[in-house]
Amino acid sequence: MKKLLSTVLICLLFCSSKAQNKYADSLKTVLANADKPAEKFKLMNGLLEYGYISGEGNPDSSYCIDLLRIAQQLNNDSLLAIAYNQVGNYFLRNKGDFSRALEYFFKGIPFAETVNDKRRMSSLYIDIAAVYTKLNNVEEEIEYIRKAINSLPEKTSPLYNFMAAQVYYYMSSHYLSQLQNDSALHYAQALIEVSFSLKNPMFESGAHGLMGVVYERRGDSALAEMHMAKSNLLSDSVRYLFGKIEGKLAYINYLLRNHKMAEARQQALLLMSVGTEKNNIDVKKAAAGFLAIVYDNNHRPDSAFYYSRLESAMKDSVFNQANLNKIQALVFNEQLRLIEAEGKKEAEAQQRKQNLQYSLIALGIIIFIIFFLVLSRRQITNTKVIQFFGVVALLVVFEFLNLLLHPFLERITHHSPLWMLFALVCIAALLVPLHHRLEKWTTYKLIEKNKQVRLAAAKKTIERLERNAS
Repeated sequence: MKKLLSTVLICLLFCSSKAQNKYADSLKTVLANADKPAEKFKLMNGLLEYGYISGEGNPDSSYCIDLLRIAQQLNNDSLLAIAYNQVGNYFLRNKGDFSRALEYFFKGIPFAETVNDKRRMSSLYIDIAAVYTKLNNVEEEIEYIRKAINSLPEKTSPLYNFMAAQVYYYMSSHYLSQLQNDSALHYAQALIEVSFSLKNPMFESGAHGLMGVVYERRGDSALAEMHMAKSNLLSDSVRYLFGKIEGKLAYINYLLRNHKMAEARQQALLLMSVGTEKNNIDVKKAAAGFLAIVYDNNHRPDSAFYYSRLESAMKDSVFNQANLNKIQALVFNEQLRLIEAEGKKEAEAQQRKQNLQYSLIALGIIIFIIFFLVLSRRQITNTKVIQFFGVVALLVVFEFLNLLLHPFLERITHHSPLWMLFALVCIAALLVPLHHRLEKWTTYKLIEKNKQVRLAAAKKTIERLERNAS
C-alpha cells in the first residue's frame, strides 16, 4: 500500500499543475514510514525533483548522501546514475563548486548509458552544459547541449517538457552569447510555451529575461523593460536558489546596462546576502562584481576597490589553476572513457562478425557433408572421387577445429611460436588417428553403397535387355 501511495504521489508531482507544498508534505509523510531502501530512494528522489520542477525548494544534502548510499548498497546502475546526478546538482546549484559537480556528473554518465536511461542522460548532459556556461567555455557548452538534445526522453514521457525547458533555456542563452538574436528569441519563445504547461515560474522568469535581452538589442526599450520587470517579479517567487539567481543575474545586468545604479545596487546587495547565507561562492562572486561596477559609477572608489578585490578573490577560488587542472583531468578521463567505450563497441562488432563467419563455415561444412552423402546414395560415383571428397571434408573439419582453437592457444602459450607449434603437434597427434579411422570408415561405407548402386543399376539393365530379347 505504501509503495502504491508513493507512486501516485510522485505521478501527481510530475503531472499536476497544482503540485504545491501539500504534495511535498505527503511525500515526506510516506518517506517517514518507508522501510524498504528502494522505496526510500524513490521518495527522496521525488522530493528533490519536486524542488527543481516546481521551483519550490533546493537540493537537500542529506537526501543526496542517502541516495548515493542506497544506490551503492543495492548496486543498481539506474539508481547510481540518479544519485550521482543529484550529488552533482547539489555542488553545482547550492555550492557553486564546478569541479566537484563535474566529477559526479561524469561518474553518472556510464551508469545512465548502461541502462539506456534517456531522461537521466539528458539531465546529466544539460547539467554539464550548465557548468561550462558558468566557466565561459562555449565549445564544451554547446557540445553538451547538443548531447542533451539527442538524449531527450520520448515526448510521451511526463518529464519531456521539464527536460526540453532546460535545453531551450541553455540554447537561447548560448545564442545570446554568440550575438545570434533571432535564434535566441526562437528558443526563448519555445521556453515560455513549455513553462506555461509546467506552471513553473522559474522557467517563465528565465524566458522573459532572455526575451528582454533580445528586445533590448533590437532597440525596443518598452518591450525589453516589460520582459525584464516580469522576469524579476517571477524570480522573487522562486524559492529554488539556482532558478532565483539566474533571474536576478539577468535583471541586474540589464539595470547596469541601462545605468539604473540605485536599483542595481539594491538587487546586488540582496544577491550578496543570499550568496553569503547559502555559502555559494559563485553567487557571492557575481554580486561582488555588480557592486564594484555600481560603486565605481557612483564615484566611490574605496567601496569599488573593496568589492573588486572581493570578486577577484572569489574568482581565484573558482578559476584557480588547481581547480582548472582538476576540471581538465576530469574532461580527459571522460574522453578516455568514451574512446575506450567506442573501442569496446568496435571489438564487440568484430567479435559478432567473426562468430557469424564461424557459424557460416560450420553450416557450410554440414551442408557439404549432407550433399555429399545424398549424392553418393543416389548417383554412381567413381571410388577415387568419393575418397578425394571424403579426405577434403575431413580436412576442412580438422582445419576448422584448428581455427577455433587458435585464439585459445595464443592465450595459454602467450604467443610463443615454439609452444604454439608444440600444442598444434599434440592436437594433431590426437586427431590424426581419429581422422584416419573416420576416413577409412566413411570411404568404406560410401564405396560399399556405391557398389550396391552400381549392382542395382546393372541388374536393371540386364532385366531390361532380357525383356527386349523376349
